[in-house]
Amino acid sequence: MLALSTSITNQLGGGTTPVFTFYVDPAGSDSNDGLSQVTPWQTVDKVNAATIPAGSTVLFKGGATFNGSLYLKEAQHSGTAGRITTFGSYGTGVATFNVVSSTEEGIWTQDVQYVLIKDFKLTGPGRTVSIYGGLDIAISKPSNARLQGLTIRNIEVSGFNNGIIGWGGASDGSSSGYDDLLIQNCLVHDCCANGNAIWLGTSAYGLLNKAATWLRPVIDGCKAYDNPGGYTSPVSHSGSGILLTGCDSAIVQYCEAYNNGAGNTYAAGPVGIWFYDCKNCIIQYCESHHNKTGVGTSDGGGFDIDGGCQGCIVQYCYSHDNYGPGYQLYQYSDAANILPMTGNRIRYNISENDGTQSPTTKGGLLIGTAETSRAASDNVVHNNTVFSSVASSNGFYLHSNPDKFTSSYFANNIIYLTGASTKVINSAPSAVPAVLCIGNCYSSPSTSIKWGATTYTTFSNWRTAFPTQETVAGAAVFKAANPTLVGTVPVGNINGFNSALLGAYKTQGASVCRNGGQNLNSLYGITVGSQDLYGNAIPQGLYDIGCFESA
Repeated sequence: MLALSTSITNQLGGGTTPVFTFYVDPAGSDSNDGLSQVTPWQTVDKVNAATIPAGSTVLFKGGATFNGSLYLKEAQHSGTAGRITTFGSYGTGVATFNVVSSTEEGIWTQDVQYVLIKDFKLTGPGRTVSIYGGLDIAISKPSNARLQGLTIRNIEVSGFNNGIIGWGGASDGSSSGYDDLLIQNCLVHDCCANGNAIWLGTSAYGLLNKAATWLRPVIDGCKAYDNPGGYTSPVSHSGSGILLTGCDSAIVQYCEAYNNGAGNTYAAGPVGIWFYDCKNCIIQYCESHHNKTGVGTSDGGGFDIDGGCQGCIVQYCYSHDNYGPGYQLYQYSDAANILPMTGNRIRYNISENDGTQSPTTKGGLLIGTAETSRAASDNVVHNNTVFSSVASSNGFYLHSNPDKFTSSYFANNIIYLTGASTKVINSAPSAVPAVLCIGNCYSSPSTSIKWGATTYTTFSNWRTAFPTQETVAGAAVFKAANPTLVGTVPVGNINGFNSALLGAYKTQGASVCRNGGQNLNSLYGITVGSQDLYGNAIPQGLYDIGCFESA
């Protein structure tokens, strides 16, 4: 009893269950009480079998390697509101969980609540061997149960099929899930045979008919890199950096995704950071670069708001050197399950030398829909800056069925192309786009605007054929001039978003883009946000064109 009482780290009064700190060390013994560094438990299995009082802490020896998987279950390892149960490392460095079996995770959680998992390294048997995730967050509770209080922090994952995966799979097929999940400062690399690096998914698919599994999740300060995907067979969307589905009000911020997607024949449809089947979600302050996809396959871009998304935003981000488009807005066809694509925004971002995959150069900004029956209305791409020196690149690429983008706008963007045979705008020939282009600045070696089936080589001819384009109150509102940027571009890698390192994309005082933009709110009722990519308030007098708002 004396040993037990002296090990209590925080005993609450009023008959509340005591709170303990347990230690685990490969040099210990599972017959110990685990309540001090002198008498630690030895194995992960001991922790898996134990019932840990809510609010307690379990610490594994830093720098040590533990063979096997940590399995956390609701009845044995959960905390309660105000009493978070913590699993972490102590001493110097972090503990490693080493997994040699292809059918085991590094850490697996089942319906746990009020739990903090932090400071671990998870190493798997190899991405082409493993069939599970490094850290799996599993949900099985029925009846639309809402779970709370799970945080994943400072975890490094390598050598698994998926990196960090959350999967909502309620036993009755309902939308049971987590509120306010936080995944922070995690690294995922050298994973993804046929999976993804950081992935929130759900079997309760389709927000047209079901509630979101993940409410207000936050992915903050994470890196996903060198995750090839597509190893054994064609698998759609394997090899993505960060992918969220079935979410409402998610935030992905201060993250970096690079060199994901294998570029082999089996990697189809990965993107650096993206959403599908989501509502009211935001990607901001992120860098996504050098992501790939299989030869001749889709995607491989930096950022994407994809099928079934409504009210989602990508803002204040930097995309560069991706095989696919820097920023994509695309609706795949599934009218029975997903919401129509409406109310999305791509704004105050930079695309640099995106769309590099040959033979198809997909461009800086891409929109499209595979649906022919539903409109994709009220989508706005505004105040972005696209630079490309890639030959045959596209500034703004309207990929498929652009006539469905009704009441949608491409406005106040800079398209700055220096490569040969480029198109400032390139649309699919199947239909005339419904998107309205207003107040953009276009610069390229020669003018090429493909609008529907026809290519126009002057802005005058294009506007004559389509009198509402780049026209307000009968007057032309576009600029056909060099935007006169402050610095030398391209910039290249900046190791995560930092607007101070992107000053080259500001415009000089004499630029036609300064005070050259349109007031999108007064013209079309578009809320444009409160700041630019650099944190400057909007507006400051007249509106600017591009990602920078001048004083």
